[in-house]
Amino acid sequence: MTDDLNAVLASLDAWLEANAPADYAALNPPAAQDDIDAISDRRFPLHPHLAEWLGRHDGVTAKGHGGPGVIIPGGFILHGAEGMSAGQRSLEEAIAEWIDENESEDPGLRDIYEGVYGYLFHVRWVPIATDVTGGKLIVDHRGGDRFGNVLYGLQAGDTAGPVKVWDSLSHMFRDLLAALTEGTEIRLPGYADPMTPRLSGTDDDAFVRWD
Repeated sequence: MTDDLNAVLASLDAWLEANAPADYAALNPPAAQDDIDAISDRRFPLHPHLAEWLGRHDGVTAKGHGGPGVIIPGGFILHGAEGMSAGQRSLEEAIAEWIDENESEDPGLRDIYEGVYGYLFHVRWVPIATDVTGGKLIVDHRGGDRFGNVLYGLQAGDTAGPVKVWDSLSHMFRDLLAALTEGTEIRLPGYADPMTPRLSGTDDDAFVRWD
């Protein structure tokens, strides 16, 4: 947790409340601490930025990928703590199944892959948002310089692993706040063009769209 992230999230809330009240209303209240702790279940350290975000908002409630609550460009819907837990467990189960099916041919797979499934999935990747194609934003919980990186990938048909988009959730939310307040662009891998926000709707129904 950092004072910088606290300030960014507070400013983001204030901007949404004043300018995009439908988006602000879609932000969920804080997650329960037990639900936050359950994401890693003490098997690896949960990045403090992720805990701080969930301590403010347990994801969003959105009816689709293009309406209120979709504050991240690319149509990403931010998961709550329970959704993050389910996403991490899904990756872990896929890894176990793949290894069980393949290690008879190569008993060293369990060591070679170090928890990676087809070089795409890892047990310390926590999916935090999903777009309409099934692509995911992921907070990397592997050690070293990768700890806390925000990755993008895992959509259907991927043959390569996720790529880093931001160094941290703090960086992601700073870029989001700058785009909303200053009209700067955000470019995501896999999308042809950079995206800029505009407001759609009026009064209490106003929300952010990304073009």
